[in-house]
Amino acid sequence: MPTAVRKSAAKGTKPPAGKVASGEFRGFPKEGVRFLADLKQHQDREWFRERKHLFDELVQQPMIQLAFDAAAACRKRGVPLFAREKGTTSRIYRDVRFSANKDPFHTYIGAALKRTAAKEATGEIYICISPEWTFVAAGYWMPERPFVHAWREAMAREPKKFLGVVNGLTKHGLELSREKPLQRIPRGFEKHAETAIGEYLKLVSYTTARKLTAAEVSSPKLIDLVADFAVAAKPLLEFGWGLGYQPKRDLLDERDQAR
Repeated sequence: MPTAVRKSAAKGTKPPAGKVASGEFRGFPKEGVRFLADLKQHQDREWFRERKHLFDELVQQPMIQLAFDAAAACRKRGVPLFAREKGTTSRIYRDVRFSANKDPFHTYIGAALKRTAAKEATGEIYICISPEWTFVAAGYWMPERPFVHAWREAMAREPKKFLGVVNGLTKHGLELSREKPLQRIPRGFEKHAETAIGEYLKLVSYTTARKLTAAEVSSPKLIDLVADFAVAAKPLLEFGWGLGYQPKRDLLDERDQAR
């Protein structure tokens, strides 16, 4: 448990939200994962309110520590990534206004590492910890249409460069996600339908991911694991960064609202 969290718990006060705890990441607490599992069984605001200090201590603050330490490790390995100074982690509160699911809380905690600390920066390493699905991912999840079009044009101009990115991922045991692809080649790219990039033109997200085991999550070595993953995924991030696109919306917040 981070030093600042231990001192805060001893004094009976909460760690300041959105601030990185002093000390170093020693592994995500198993008690934090259990808290998220319990939260799934107790989707009740009063239950959570009485245990908010445990969420801060066992879930949010360790995740903040992980995000800042992992970002620093990535930079040391030559991948320029930063954690947000404010709103470092995903929100625990669900936006239920337009959802049939009225459960008030998410049962996972996530954090994005980006090229700058700005919310709108494009491309990220995303760390997600949950009792059910825990992973580290990289790339561009459901970006805006202009970005996707620019990506497709870049693939069409330099197919070998893009396929080099794909082959690089393969060498590290990674692959591009095929989440919700188009059924047909998008308009304007029909001549590439039978080429090596044909199926990739149907993608609407450009991401890769690696599952994390419970042992990896609870280990201090998770920092190095995230950094190793970032190095392997760097060409994918750089392909998107090379487009020079600046998004108009925050994809991390929208991802949380979509779940």
